[in-house]
Amino acid sequence: MKSLAIISIIGLALAIILGFTRNANVGIISIGIAFIISQFYGISANEIISGFNTSLFLTMLGVTYLFSIVNSNDTLTITAKKIVKSVGKKTWLLPIVLFIMGFFMSFIGPGAIPCLAIMPIIAVPIALQSGFNPIMLSIIGIKGAQAARMSPITPEGILVHQLLAEQGILDAVNPVFISMFLMASINAIVAFIVYKGWKPKKSIEVEEETLPKFNSSQIISIVGLLTMMVCALFFKMNVGLVAFTIGSILVILGVVEDSKAIKAVPWNVLLLVTGVGILMEIILQSGGIDIIISALSSVMSEKTSAPIMVLVSGIMSFFSSGLGVVFPTLIPTVSGITANVGGISNAIELASMVVIGGTFTGISPISTAGALIMAAISSNEEATKLYPNNKIFTELFGWAFLYLIVDALVTFTGIFNFIATTF
Repeated sequence: MKSLAIISIIGLALAIILGFTRNANVGIISIGIAFIISQFYGISANEIISGFNTSLFLTMLGVTYLFSIVNSNDTLTITAKKIVKSVGKKTWLLPIVLFIMGFFMSFIGPGAIPCLAIMPIIAVPIALQSGFNPIMLSIIGIKGAQAARMSPITPEGILVHQLLAEQGILDAVNPVFISMFLMASINAIVAFIVYKGWKPKKSIEVEEETLPKFNSSQIISIVGLLTMMVCALFFKMNVGLVAFTIGSILVILGVVEDSKAIKAVPWNVLLLVTGVGILMEIILQSGGIDIIISALSSVMSEKTSAPIMVLVSGIMSFFSSGLGVVFPTLIPTVSGITANVGGISNAIELASMVVIGGTFTGISPISTAGALIMAAISSNEEATKLYPNNKIFTELFGWAFLYLIVDALVTFTGIFNFIATTF
């Protein structure tokens, strides 16, 4: 079994490398590697398929389906524009508004991933009009979305808390959420300071854009979103099934075409998460997690376990998805590492470090968040003249490394251990 464990870990690393170098879906590659491994070790097809997490898949599909409906009829876009217009000439409020906007849009259910595309598109034109650096406003908006990533009704929150529950850790919702919010806020403040956000290059001239009122379809969509939040947060209903139900009602009411909503579902993300889960099941069953735990524990001490975990997850996130690869690979190790290292080490703190490290270096231009910032700026002719692609590429790489260092330094203070043991 030990050889199977080692081979399956190597297989996961190979899937990540191939996904990065060949621009392919790591989840699909993982399924293929899992099948190849099974042929050499006599693992049945049923055993491989058992690694497909049906519950997680349906939950994520339901939530993303509902939000593809809401995005398709511009409900969230118009809401965002109305919020920004309300700021008027109070330029200094714009970074705060974008952070709060990203936070709210992520918190209510879709998680950070859909907002990564929305926030730069909103932030870039606002930045050009107000004199702010578009990279700064995009980063701050994305940090707001990432601050709410561990909301219990987001796909990311659902995945992480399910992985922790499998280890018997059931009280991590508040501390993980608070830790994520704190670190995202610090990162946003760092961006504001570096770009001297208190000194925009020109005073804002507010354009009198007449925003349309919400139409009947958008009002119905808002009611549907609020209903999902109430059912999931207050009545503890399965968020995926609730989202499917509300989504089907919205389609029946003609809010959006069903085919349009289904096409907008991020199938690549669903395949990524569930595909890696199939290979991870072989790693789990063969004792591969124990090998990873031993390797990490050998270089960790009571005081360095959390910083090392945030560095490891951060480096992994440079080349792979936090949701699809980093979280399902490292979260299952936290209870074992805590048992090995002992002392002040805390499993919930380590889980928070995986989430933080696996999220914030994603601002690099070869990761989702950074790539979407580049795309938003590059698609704007005025922005392209001021900020060439090479300059943006270099800056975003610099931000990824800076956040890796900042996150590790903040972790050394012990603040996340305090949060894990207090909340």
